[in-house]
Amino acid sequence: MKKINLKSVFAIVFAIGISSLNYAQQNHDHSKMNMKTDSGKMMKMKHDKSSMNMMQQKGAEAQFNDANLNKAYMHYIMINTALTKLNTQKVKMMSKMLVNILNNYGKATKSVAIANKLSESTDLKGQRKLFAELTTSMEPLFKDNITKGKVYKNFCPMANGAGAYWFSNSKNIVNPYMGTKSSMSNCGSVKETFKSI
Repeated sequence: MKKINLKSVFAIVFAIGISSLNYAQQNHDHSKMNMKTDSGKMMKMKHDKSSMNMMQQKGAEAQFNDANLNKAYMHYIMINTALTKLNTQKVKMMSKMLVNILNNYGKATKSVAIANKLSESTDLKGQRKLFAELTTSMEPLFKDNITKGKVYKNFCPMANGAGAYWFSNSKNIVNPYMGTKSSMSNCGSVKETFKSI
C-alpha cells in the first residue's frame, strides 16, 4: 500500500470543501432567485389587483360593443374624477387622449369637437360647461352600445347655473360640477340607468 502524502490529503479535502461551498452557494443563490421571483409575483398580483380596483372606479365596470368606446368611457370617467378634484391639468390631458380615441372610433364628430375644446381649456368653470356638453353629445354612444354593467346618468339642478348631467359607475353621487371640497359635492340624483338589454 502506498503512503498517502499529507499534502495530497489536504488538497483533496480542500477541493471537496470548495466544491461543497460552491454547491451550497449556488443553492443559496437559486433559492434567493426563487424568493425574488415569488415576491415579484406577489408584488405583480398586488399591482394587478390595485389596477383592477382603479379601473373599476374609472370606468371599467361598464363594457361596450367597441374597444374604442370602452376606452372613451374610461377617459370620460377620468375627466369626471379630475373635475371633482379641481385638477384642470388632468382634465386637459385626459381630454386630449379622448380626442384620439374618439377619432379612432370614427362616429363621434360632435364629441371630438367638444373634447378638443376641453383639451385646450385651462379655466375650471369653462371646463365644467364643456363637460356638460360632452356628456350630452356622448349619451347616445354610451346608452345604445352598452353590453355589460351599468352606467348611471346623474343630474344636478345647481350645476353650471341651469343644471347639468354626468355619467358615473355608481349610484353614489360625486358631483363633478361642485368638487369634493364643496358642501354641494353630493348634490344631484340618478335620473336614468343604462344597461344591456
